Amino acid sequence: MKPQPESLDTGAANEDVTSGSPVFYLNGRRKVRTDSSVLVSSSPWLNDARVREWVSTESLRRNGHDYPLLYGLPTLMQAVDEVSDVDHIERLAAEERRRNPAFDQWLSEAFVSTYGKEDLRGYPAGSVGRQLFEYMDEFDLSPELNSRLLSDPDWKPANTFDYWNLRMGQTHDCYHILGEIGFGSVAEYFITGVVTGNAFRHLGPELAGALMTTNTLIMFPWMTRTMLHYPGAWPTLWRNLSYGYEVGQQSDMLFAAKFETILHLQPAEAREALGWRGFKGPMDSKEASLIFGEGREIIP
Repeated sequence: MKPQPESLDTGAANEDVTSGSPVFYLNGRRKVRTDSSVLVSSSPWLNDARVREWVSTESLRRNGHDYPLLYGLPTLMQAVDEVSDVDHIERLAAEERRRNPAFDQWLSEAFVSTYGKEDLRGYPAGSVGRQLFEYMDEFDLSPELNSRLLSDPDWKPANTFDYWNLRMGQTHDCYHILGEIGFGSVAEYFITGVVTGNAFRHLGPELAGALMTTNTLIMFPWMTRTMLHYPGAWPTLWRNLSYGYEVGQQSDMLFAAKFETILHLQPAEAREALGWRGFKGPMDSKEASLIFGEGREIIP
């Protein structure tokens, strides 16, 4: 358990209370006093300078060609690791495992994928694996997206939160193919929708929210950025997010599925095998992604 800030003197904390304003929502503001010379909040996320910098920058900036889309991700991941209450997440996970046999089995097996890009080359044309290979080959990408594992091949997940983030990176691109949504930047909101909806369908809300922390801090600032700078992309972004959430809510426990077993299948066959429900047909996000990316469908 991470240490919490010392309790404030409630007697002094509530001395100043705004009242009497005709603007009703300006009333009731209590001014909390503290001896601290730096920012102190009841939110550990607000207390962390790295998280404040990430959220403010990623919410308000444009998508310039000088700054890769996920350039600050390793720093954010370090902050998330240090700020997250891992003990609390582990307690929530333990409670979930007692009432959710499928979740317990997933964590007990703790499967980690080890295939490389070249392992995908031989899959049948149009299959999930072959499409994954073609995408990675075109953009010179790796199946592994976890920044910690890319930096240190010997890194191993130490807890449920680590393992969740690892597997979400390893299966991420399969969601693009299974959803037939494309690989543009705005298409990412479909995957956010699916995983969020699926987590809240199959897990308790506190655990689901905690496990989605990294995705939340990455994706939700993009929404503010889109509305401020790229409103032409907003309708497609919102469609992808809400459609993905519906899929996640209707489907079996996709986040725990071993996608590596369906790579030889065509997308429709793979969806059936995984218990993926709510598919509405291919969706095109290219135009919106080009708006969001200022001419680039996929931002490096």
